[in-house]
Amino acid sequence: MKPLPPVRRQVVVPSGPELAFAVFTEEIGAWWPLGENHSVFGAGGTVAFRDGAVVETGPDGDESVWGSVLEWAPPQRLLITWHPGRGPDDATEVEVTFAAVGEHQTLVTLEHRGWERLADPMARRSGYEQGWPLVFGAYAELAAKPGPADVDGEVWFALLHTPGPAVWPSAEVFAHPDFAGHPAFLLRLREHGVLVAAGPLDGVGEGMAVIRVPAAAAAEFTALVQSADTAVTAGVLQVRVRPWAVRLTG
Repeated sequence: MKPLPPVRRQVVVPSGPELAFAVFTEEIGAWWPLGENHSVFGAGGTVAFRDGAVVETGPDGDESVWGSVLEWAPPQRLLITWHPGRGPDDATEVEVTFAAVGEHQTLVTLEHRGWERLADPMARRSGYEQGWPLVFGAYAELAAKPGPADVDGEVWFALLHTPGPAVWPSAEVFAHPDFAGHPAFLLRLREHGVLVAAGPLDGVGEGMAVIRVPAAAAAEFTALVQSADTAVTAGVLQVRVRPWAVRLTG
C-alpha cells in the first residue's frame, strides 16, 4: 500500500536561511505554544534542542523527550524522530528545510511523515494536520519579527501538486468532485497576472504550475497556494512550493 501523504506546511520569512534555522532551533522555547494542547506538561515549562534531542521540561522539572535528531545540517535541513508523549517505538519523522528565496527571504518547509508505522495512521495524521498550522504559524510570527524584507524584483516558484489524503490510496484525483477547485484557483492566479504555465505531469494525479510574483509578495502567495485552492484544502491535492532560480527566459 502506498504511504499516506505527509503533512506539509510552508512559510516565507524575511531573513536568510541562517537566521531562519537559528530561530527554529535555538529559539524553539520562545515560539512553541506549550500552553495550547501542544505539549506534554502544559503551560509553564519550556522546550529546547539538547544533546541531540528535543526535550520538554515541565514547570516541576519533569522532562519528556519529544524526539531525536537524525540529521542536523544548518542552515539547510533538520530531520528528527517525533513522538511527544509516546515512546520512540511509536515515532514518526519531521523534516524542516530552509531554502533561500532571493537574497533576503527564506522558504521554510515542515514535512511530517511516516504515518504507515502507526497502529491508527489516519487518526494521528488528522490530529497533526489540525495542529501544525497553529504551531508553525507561531514560528513564522517570531521569524518575521525583523519586519518585512526590503526586496525588489520578482521571484519564480514551481508549485508541485500530488495526490492528497482524501484520495489515498487510489490517487484518483481528476474524478473527485472537489478537484474542480484546482483549475478555478489557477484561473485566479492568471487573473492576478502571476501564472506562467500549468498542467499535469506523467505521474498519476500529479501536476505542476509555475508562477512569477513580486519578491515582496513571496510570503503572501506561498500562503495563498496552500489556503485558497479548495482542492488542496479538501485534501484532494497536496502542494509543495519550490523556489526556481530562473537564469534564462525565451
